[in-house]
Amino acid sequence: MNTSTSLIGRIMTKAGFRKTTEAKDRRRSKRHRIDRPVRFRMHLPSRPENPSPDLPAQLYDISEHGLGLLTDSIEWEGLHMIDPNMQTSEKCILEIELPYDDQPLTLRGRAVWYIRHPEGIPFVFRVGVEFDDTTPEVRKKINNLINLHVSAAEIV
Repeated sequence: MNTSTSLIGRIMTKAGFRKTTEAKDRRRSKRHRIDRPVRFRMHLPSRPENPSPDLPAQLYDISEHGLGLLTDSIEWEGLHMIDPNMQTSEKCILEIELPYDDQPLTLRGRAVWYIRHPEGIPFVFRVGVEFDDTTPEVRKKINNLINLHVSAAEIV
């Protein structure tokens, strides 16, 4: 997929983003660009039975250890993805459903950063999600998804 014509490519260009090597040293694994719609839910570890409804997002990139989401929703009924006043054990958990074979692949993680896009960008926020401990089976499914859907432009 040509990123200049993809949704993500248009967002990045309009927002003035450019490739940089600064983030390369912080990442545990290479991120791969994937431009596709996904859904996610938020909940607190102490209240897993009370999640947000499914919220729309656009998958931005993915690796074995995390992913990037574009979304308009970082809060639901007072539950915020990143609340700096919350104890670590109570930080919001995200459950992201990715298309995988005929079944969705549900990944759990926590938002570790987000930025607000300038006005005029299709999504208000870009969010970095770090996965909770993933099993070898889940990592294999992530790698299969990457191999099937990665675009020609990869984040380096």
